[in-house]
Amino acid sequence: MKKKPFHFLWIGQSFANFGDVFYIVSVVSCLYHLTSKAMAAALVPFFVTLSLFISGIVAPIFFEKYKLKTLLSYGQLCKTFLLLFLSLFLQWGAEHHIAIVYVFVSLIAFLDGINNPIKNSLVPFIVSKEEILKANSFLNTLDQFIKLSAWPIGSLIVSAGSPFLLIHITLLFYIVSSILMFLLPIQEHTKKNTVQDKGLKNFLLSIRLGWEYTWRNVHAKSISFMSFFEGIGNGVWISAILYMYVKEQLHVGEEWWGYINSVFFGGMVIGGLLSVKFSQSVEKNQQFFVLFGPFCIAIVTLLFGTTTHGALALLYSALYGIIEQWKLICLQTILQKNARMDALPHVFAVQGVISSVTFGISTLLMSFIADVYGIRFSFYLSVCCFLISGWISYRQRKIWSYKENQKGEITGTIL
Repeated sequence: MKKKPFHFLWIGQSFANFGDVFYIVSVVSCLYHLTSKAMAAALVPFFVTLSLFISGIVAPIFFEKYKLKTLLSYGQLCKTFLLLFLSLFLQWGAEHHIAIVYVFVSLIAFLDGINNPIKNSLVPFIVSKEEILKANSFLNTLDQFIKLSAWPIGSLIVSAGSPFLLIHITLLFYIVSSILMFLLPIQEHTKKNTVQDKGLKNFLLSIRLGWEYTWRNVHAKSISFMSFFEGIGNGVWISAILYMYVKEQLHVGEEWWGYINSVFFGGMVIGGLLSVKFSQSVEKNQQFFVLFGPFCIAIVTLLFGTTTHGALALLYSALYGIIEQWKLICLQTILQKNARMDALPHVFAVQGVISSVTFGISTLLMSFIADVYGIRFSFYLSVCCFLISGWISYRQRKIWSYKENQKGEITGTIL
């Protein structure tokens, strides 16, 4: 983790992640001021999720054709140019062509859907096998800290200055990130295209690769099923559900919605910091975290969904964040150590598709249940989903063992 490639990766991605949040804040603010309609701003996350879903499906085509460093660096550069054109468009005529703003938002999200699996796939190449969990803990903690701090910072900049000032800051961050990605000192090897067919058949075979890799690898398949049910269960943490929860169950002010979100991300930061500090202990006990993590989350979700005390809700939210972070770090490390290296970006792309699908399903499902049957029933369904995930984890309990995972060899090359 003290090597130059790792520093280039985490610093470059930190600038990119800050920029991603800042640009969303600025675009949402611009759209609201241009239209005075909440729906115009609400469509931004919709198009982002849709584009992430599409890019997750077609990403294997790019993985088969180009080197990962090439995709990561040029992808970030393309995002920089897209944001530059978007900022010019917002200043010079967006009020008459709002739909074009969503085209830019979709294109930037599409590139993110390709770059995100690459970031996770590069970690085993940059650090030693013994430091993978510690590196994941550090990167995940940094990511959660950025999510925790970038939203209020971005909002303050918009309030004190203007959305265009924030876009210009984002452009600067994107430029720095692009430079660092191009300078990322990783030795690239010749890319071997495993798909020899051309045309439509090549297109379909490339898309199918990630799903085949996931299905054939017991670790990836188990994690995918767990991710699906947990993604549905996580639907109770969307803004609409939490807003209703705060108003109808806790009977407190709207500001508590922000408190709960902040405490949750704070819990994830704490969990990540503890994982960095005690990385060896966490890794040796990874079977415990993966086995009991879903069951603990189910209990915490049940307590959160049934309490009427604001202080307890904050406590449960923090606990949820800590446990979720430990579990995610362990699962990510297990996947990186046990999937073929040339298959890793494909597998992470599949995980991204599952995340997008479950987000859409859970948003509609949990909102419908909360409206028809009450807020508590949505939490009961969430608990059931986490219990199913825990049952899947228990069924595959042997594969989570630290000793079993030490047998896995990191082989192959994708760079």
